[in-house]
Parts: sequence; C-alpha cells; structure tokens
Amino acid sequence: MMKNLKIMSILLGGLLALGSLTACSGSDDEPDPTVKAPTSVKADYAVTVSQQLLDVATVTVRYIGENGQVVQEQMTSTTWTKSVTIPLPAKAGLNIQPTLKGNVAEGEYTLSAKGQMSYTWLDQNGQQLNAGGTVKTQDMEAVFYAEGLGQYLNSITTTCNLARSFAKDCSVAETSITWGGNASDDTTQGSGIDNTGATDNSR
Repeated sequence: MMKNLKIMSILLGGLLALGSLTACSGSDDEPDPTVKAPTSVKADYAVTVSQQLLDVATVTVRYIGENGQVVQEQMTSTTWTKSVTIPLPAKAGLNIQPTLKGNVAEGEYTLSAKGQMSYTWLDQNGQQLNAGGTVKTQDMEAVFYAEGLGQYLNSITTTCNLARSFAKDCSVAETSITWGGNASDDTTQGSGIDNTGATDNSR
C-alpha cells in the first residue's frame, strides 16, 4: 500500500510539473496587453541659416508634412521649426533650397545653413514610446566673394538634405525623397555670377 502511494505521489508530481511547463509555454505565445504598438512617427524639424544668406537668397525649406507629401515654406527669419506626425510606415525629411534674389553687390558674404530632424515613435493615443533620435545635415559655412555665391547656393541644396524611413518595428533607415522643383538649377542665371571666388572651404 505504501509503495503504491509513493508511485502515485511521484506520478502526480510529474503531471503537475508538466502542467506548469505547458502553462508557461502558452503564456509566451499570448500578446502582452501592456506592450503598445507604434502607429506614427513624430518629426521635429529645425533649420538655421545666416542673416546674410537671407539677404542674398530666398530660402525655401521643403519637408515631409502630416499627409506624407512634400510641403514648402519660405524662411522669413534665421531659424525655422516645424513639428509633424506621420502615420507608419513613413518617410520624413527636409531639404534647404536657397535661390539667388538677383545681382548682389561686390564684397564678402558670410553664409551658413544647417538642418536637423529629431524623431520618436507614438502609439495610437499619441503617447511617446521611446527616446527616438536626431539626425543632422552637414553644416555649410563659408565666407564667399559675390562671384562665388552661385556655387555655394547649389551646394546647400545638395548637401543640406535629410531623408529617413520609419517602420512599425521602430527601425529607421536612410532613404531618398523626390523633392521636386528646379530652383536650385538656375541660381546663377542672370546674376553675372560664376563658380569661383570662395575665400574659405565649406565645412
């Protein structure tokens, strides 16, 4: 009788252990209700240019807006900021496009331009899910004679450009954006400006 009780006790203990392992395995397959999924990305754009750049050029910022389309805004001061929220999966980014206003007086001009984009993922309630990150354009800063402005303005449009893609798994990757427009192609037309005259290299 004692022997049978011991055998039954061992078998019962084994069944309980198996049941507990099965329960743990099952819980791994069930979604955790406390984990929130990202549904959008919030992009905070910022552009800074020198006053002399605004004096000699019309500076247009092109960026990806709330609807995922390219939006254009003209800078009226040396700093420009914008915050947008774009549904995932998404592309976000900005581009700085200066266009020469016309003939400029002889002399030296201190010109600079830079942009950045900070981003984070949001849940369906608009709550931030993580710390996100920040990407920046190369800082374009140099002193130019009037004759060298055309080359510099073209290089700003090419270099001061950000484009990233965002996925629902919170991954981010470099991408490309078709900005449209051709103002950067004719910055030297009718200005009497060639591509020489820099007194310092852009950096």
